[in-house]
Amino acid sequence: MSEYQQHYQQPPPNPYMHAAPPPPYYPPPGYYTTPGPPLHALANPGMRLVARLLDLVLVTMGVVGGALAAATLLGVGGGDTHGVEGMVGCVGALLAVLCYEPLLIHRYGATLGKRICRLRVARIGDGGNPALGAAMVRWVIYAACNGVLFVGTINALSCLWDKPYRQCWHDKAADSVVVRRDA
Repeated sequence: MSEYQQHYQQPPPNPYMHAAPPPPYYPPPGYYTTPGPPLHALANPGMRLVARLLDLVLVTMGVVGGALAAATLLGVGGGDTHGVEGMVGCVGALLAVLCYEPLLIHRYGATLGKRICRLRVARIGDGGNPALGAAMVRWVIYAACNGVLFVGTINALSCLWDKPYRQCWHDKAADSVVVRRDA
């Protein structure tokens, strides 16, 4: 070896220098984007309340109308008694009340109150209408929360502080979100 080579000899190689560089990190698809609607499409909590009140009025009118029809058919007003017709009327009114929200949410994505307020319920994953089972779960959770003192109020108000999709508990249970129709 020449003197030049000895004097300017390269330092010993770094053991880490010859290791293969780590492969570039590519996050899995959907890592940066979460499923769900854009935040500007979410329903205003005030409009959600108005829609719920409209539905309450419509369902109450249906119950009162069904009760009056059943009372008329049962002969409460002094007419002939028609037990079978009255019972069918009562069962029909009960089924209408129980199926009003789940069927309309599944079929059209909105109840009549939500349609008036230009809102709709959507699946969080793809924006489609919820399946019938999910719509039933959503309604059952809502009804169960309202059956306990103050829990229904907390459920309804939970959309004010929930992030990022302003979901109430019944929305979370059904994996749904309420959005504006025009967005």
